Amino acid sequence: MSIYKEKSILVVDDNKLVRKIIGKFLDDMGFGDISFATNATEALTFLKQNRVDILLSDIHMPVVSGLTLLKTIRNTSALKELPVLVISSENSLNYVKTALSMGISGYIIKPIQQADLEKKIEAVFSTKNSLKNSQE
Repeated sequence: MSIYKEKSILVVDDNKLVRKIIGKFLDDMGFGDISFATNATEALTFLKQNRVDILLSDIHMPVVSGLTLLKTIRNTSALKELPVLVISSENSLNYVKTALSMGISGYIIKPIQQADLEKKIEAVFSTKNSLKNSQE
């Protein structure tokens, strides 16, 4: 049984093929609840109506960028602690630093490799569990 069976994840990417590939990776990891949004507006609507354990979002999307989505999440009290992994083809150090300064949980550069995705997600949940255990 997967340790992610009870976990929910929202994937936000405007590229259908990327969503499909990531969905396959997450399914292989054993996620029990995988949802998708094609843009930041859809993602915010979904997040207001559903509980999510982790968000995986592209940066470069039409209309509202992933960084704007992240800023909105961090400024929303009910969502500000939500772990967010950013996926992007943008690998400039300044861009990565900007995203990190906004409170992301990790940064994954496209093309996404399953092993990288698994490592980043593992790190998010092991950090959350460490924080939870230290508060008990």
